[in-house]
Amino acid sequence: MIVGDRIRAIRERKQLSQVELAVRAGLVRSHISNIENGYVVPSIETLEKIARVLEVPLHQLFYDGGEQPPLPNLPNRVTAADVVTGTARNLRRD
Repeated sequence: MIVGDRIRAIRERKQLSQVELAVRAGLVRSHISNIENGYVVPSIETLEKIARVLEVPLHQLFYDGGEQPPLPNLPNRVTAADVVTGTARNLRRD
C-alpha cells in the first residue's frame, strides 16, 4: 500500500518509532503497524491525525513533492462552477 509505505518513510525520516507516532496520534501501535504493512486502509480521520503528528500536509501521504498535483480533467466531472450555475444537473452520470 502506497500510503503505508509513505507513512513509514516519513516516520523513519523523522526518527519516530511506531509507538511514538501512535501515542502522539492517539492510536495504538498495532494499528500503525497494520497501516504501514498494508493490512488496514486508514480512515481520513486517522490519516489527518498521522499527518499532523508527522508535521506534513495530508496530500503528502498520497503524493510526492511539496505541491498537490493538479486534478485530471475527467469526462463528466462536475466542477464548482457547474454547481453554482446550475448546469450540474444537466450532466449525465455513467
